[in-house]
Amino acid sequence: MNRIPMKGRDIESLLYMGKIQSVDVEYCDEAKKEAKVIAKLVTGEEVETECIPVRAAGKISIVIKHYLKMGVDKLIIQDIDMKEVRNVDTEGGEENEVQDRQDSKE
Repeated sequence: MNRIPMKGRDIESLLYMGKIQSVDVEYCDEAKKEAKVIAKLVTGEEVETECIPVRAAGKISIVIKHYLKMGVDKLIIQDIDMKEVRNVDTEGGEENEVQDRQDSKE
């Protein structure tokens, strides 16, 4: 399978958009000094970083695993959720900043 090369920060951005399904680390050499972070996307594609120090690859994969365990993909606003989102500034919400300030002092 042909993997799409990306930077580590770009893979983390995919995570925040809810596009990553799982993550793994693959060593690049026998000395195990460098590794790649491989992420499987919800579309079935795989993306990978270039060979980076093992410590950096481990940090990236651990962050991704923790976010997946917390269910960050379920907190992302997706197209199907947009009908529930509204803007109180343009759609006339009952927001009164002066009243809010007065209530907070009590």
